[in-house]
Amino acid sequence: MPQDAALIASKLHSRNRRIARRRLWRGLLLCAIAAALLLTALQPQSLSSEPRSMRLAGVIAAADEPGSWLLKWRDGTPQPLPSGTVLVGRQQELSIDIVQPLRQTDPGRWLAELRAMPEIEYVHPNGKVRTLADPAMSDPELAKQLHLDPIGVKKVWESGYTRSDLTIAIVDTGVDLQHPDLIGNLVEGVNLIKPGSPPQDDNGHGTGVAGVLAAVGNNGQGVSGIVQHARIMPIKALDYEGYSEEDRLGEGILYAVRNGAKIVVLSVGLYRYSPYMRDIVALAESKGVLLVAATGNDGLLLGDKAAVKYPAAYPTVLAVGGATADNQPEPRSNPGPEVDVAAPWRVYTTKLGGGYKYDEGTSLAAPQAAGVAALLWAKYPELKPYQVRERLRESAQDIGAAGWDPATGYGLLRADQALTGRGRSDGAEPNNTMAAAYPYPLHSQRSGSLDGGADRDWYVLDAPYDGKLSFLFQGLIEPGEPMPPVVISHVAADGKRTEERIKIGTKSAEFSVQKGKNYIELKLEDGASKSALPYLATSDFRMAPDPYEVNDKSYQASTLKPQSQAITGNFHQTGDHDWFVVTFTQGGKLRLKLSTDTVRIDPRIAIQRAGDPLLTIDERGDGQDEESPSLTITPGKYYIRVDNAAAAEASPVVGTYTLDFDYLTAYDDPNEPNNRAYEATTVRPGSEYIGVIHKSSDEDWFQLRLQAESVLDLRVEDIPPSRSVRLDLYDRSQRSIASAKSSAERLTMEQRLQAGLYYVKISADAAFTHHYYRLIIQQDELVGGFRDISGHWAADAIVALRKEGIVSG
Repeated sequence: MPQDAALIASKLHSRNRRIARRRLWRGLLLCAIAAALLLTALQPQSLSSEPRSMRLAGVIAAADEPGSWLLKWRDGTPQPLPSGTVLVGRQQELSIDIVQPLRQTDPGRWLAELRAMPEIEYVHPNGKVRTLADPAMSDPELAKQLHLDPIGVKKVWESGYTRSDLTIAIVDTGVDLQHPDLIGNLVEGVNLIKPGSPPQDDNGHGTGVAGVLAAVGNNGQGVSGIVQHARIMPIKALDYEGYSEEDRLGEGILYAVRNGAKIVVLSVGLYRYSPYMRDIVALAESKGVLLVAATGNDGLLLGDKAAVKYPAAYPTVLAVGGATADNQPEPRSNPGPEVDVAAPWRVYTTKLGGGYKYDEGTSLAAPQAAGVAALLWAKYPELKPYQVRERLRESAQDIGAAGWDPATGYGLLRADQALTGRGRSDGAEPNNTMAAAYPYPLHSQRSGSLDGGADRDWYVLDAPYDGKLSFLFQGLIEPGEPMPPVVISHVAADGKRTEERIKIGTKSAEFSVQKGKNYIELKLEDGASKSALPYLATSDFRMAPDPYEVNDKSYQASTLKPQSQAITGNFHQTGDHDWFVVTFTQGGKLRLKLSTDTVRIDPRIAIQRAGDPLLTIDERGDGQDEESPSLTITPGKYYIRVDNAAAAEASPVVGTYTLDFDYLTAYDDPNEPNNRAYEATTVRPGSEYIGVIHKSSDEDWFQLRLQAESVLDLRVEDIPPSRSVRLDLYDRSQRSIASAKSSAERLTMEQRLQAGLYYVKISADAAFTHHYYRLIIQQDELVGGFRDISGHWAADAIVALRKEGIVSG
């Protein structure tokens, strides 16, 4: 980047002069046309209001400057021309001279001097002439290419921009090397799947991408690419099924960079962040190569879990999403803060084997943006990759939610606006106050300019969680010159301000942020400075550690209670493994479920009882829930580990996981063993007993002895709603006396019994071990036939009266 800054700065002075000349030519051209139409003269645009930083964008304005002027002598006799005039040609029949000013001559004064000469009848701009035929009219299936109209490509063609001499690499499944509508635009490529073989497509995906980008235009057959005449480098890095390894993708990009490609189209992707691919992307940017990538097609499938795929998600890659035919966000396109622009989702393009087909997806949107970038670069070859990205963003047509949005970025790609509009050195302006702060998506790069000490650049960033916001600032300064110190301030929603000073060309400032809106202010430290400092800024975000940290090792495991619960955590650092420990005092059944809110996490669970092997559950893929079978738990200590299975040392992810514990205690029956009459548990009236039914054949036996004739009240309560319980009463010979079944979660039985030994048996239609039943036995001893006078002071009198027949009961 210092080399880029030096190149930009070294050309500032001369470029500023060229900008002034071009602006003046536009004004003079308007004057000439107005005079010819006898309208009120228009004044040239003022130059004094343009900030010094506008020099960076001046290359965009070149197209309007007339190359020469047509001068007609009034009496047909040429006269001496003013100094500073170059005679380009002469048409004697009409007494016309074709003239232009010397490069160092002030064009306004020169033109005014010519028009003041009485010998000259007129001085007229030498306008450009082009054919009125449609440039792609001979492509018979052009009418099926409905994606060309919304993005204004035909308007660009009509302006004469149909070709690019840049080399554009397509890293994909290869290209159909014999396709008649592609072969004329192909240059030598490489096959990384079968080295030594040509990069012939055996899948079809790469051929479709190539057709959208650069099918040969106006050749009397098929369709036309965005760039009708191009240099397409096919790089086969994916196999016949459309798969490959990350190193092949990286090698494909490196091959393109080494062999002179200026743009690389990547209609491929994965959800895993990779430091390796990050380095590849950074290298391409440093070599002046623009990477254009598709965001992904899982928006509907994944819903809220969807995220932009890598490499599109890296800050310096142009990330292209999809738009519907009626210019709305395509719901199947992956959204996210990294999205730059959107392009039509459905296209008509070349097909493997020489034909044509309809196809759809962000894979076909990305080459549209790459093609427009190529035409833009053909017109303005001095642009840097970051300037191309900014130009495509600035010129996009806002669709969907107002302003930047995660579905379509800055809007729908517009080729006509990109090539005809004027670029700005700071597309976020005006953003001089906090109230006018420009939305800055996370994980993206922006260019801007601090135009003097009074200028302030405010940005607003939406943090999805609490965490750390890093802001990499790169001052674009001339070689050998010190960078004017810059103050970067973070202002929280509550107004708290934190500042950092940047005194070197490239440095990152880091701020602790809370979830929600956060503001960044950039300014020169010297408030009286008159100089301008163009810059690049790249944002990044890391989540704060979850409340269970530090728990990266089993001996650091966070302690949880032995109960059903749900906990939420995150993977905030490289290779993050979160360990938990639970000590169960009772046996039971445990089921674990691990879910996530982002496809960038591939959940994995592992569980072990202390001293036993680790059981790992990893059956599904990115963003999908993992669930353990029902595990039998015995009393003891259990360790549980969760991690991101996307890689052995997975990178930090902005997103969370939820670990659900579904724990059902399996109660022990304190009366066991009591499965037979001879094992019956002795009980006493007036007491309460608990138990469980371990299996459907389980029987719980109890015995009690009555010392006198009594009324026995037997109750079984707290029966599970889905279970039916039976109670059987036997005498000492195990002859059945009575039985009863439960109703409404309880069971009752009342019997008058003589003194003696009795057995009670409890059984159920199905097991239940997570719920105790309660057996309650009440005895009313009979005295004289009465159950309620035992111990009463008048008991003997009542019994005597009963014998006399005076009372009864």
